[in-house]
Amino acid sequence: MAFTIPEIDSDFSLLLPSVVLASQSPGRKALLERLGCKVLAIPTDSDEYHGGTVGKEVVEHLAVRKMENFMSRHGTQSLPVLTADTLVGCNGLLIGKAQDREEARYHMELFSGKTHSVYSGFSLWLPAESGNPPKIVSGSDEALVTFRPIGQDELEPYLETGDWKGAAGSYRIQGLANMFIASVLGDYATVVGLPIKAISAILS
Repeated sequence: MAFTIPEIDSDFSLLLPSVVLASQSPGRKALLERLGCKVLAIPTDSDEYHGGTVGKEVVEHLAVRKMENFMSRHGTQSLPVLTADTLVGCNGLLIGKAQDREEARYHMELFSGKTHSVYSGFSLWLPAESGNPPKIVSGSDEALVTFRPIGQDELEPYLETGDWKGAAGSYRIQGLANMFIASVLGDYATVVGLPIKAISAILS
């Protein structure tokens, strides 16, 4: 039985009607559009190396680094600019994107029948407005995701689809791995890759 994707607060687009999304994540773009935002996606590459162990601090740091990289390449924009980063924490490990199918298998087997953390950080550049100078705000959030036990007869077909590629922890909650998820504690959007509630709190 698949995890039911919840309704998301649609007032977010009143706080951020239009945004430049400096990310190549289709999930983040789709989430913002679902919330009613007009999104201009300008993917940006950045070194995702981290030496940290505290997930919320690491993802916020990486999101800020992505913002710095975006601004150095593209300069200031007329619209707000949003960057984000997501990592998964399980058994003391911080897990990013799998490099190959075997690493994706390792991730899925690690999560099977357990609860893990998903950390998403953001950096938001806001242009000058009403005499106020431009500013950058950042933050992060953590959600807990519980997987039911995954059988090998389910795991192999999942890996075959390639849906794990490019996703932190080798899965997307809105993708095919949805069938493995038993529950989510926290903001669903954080698991997608954008902590919408945390961003809303700052904008409010």
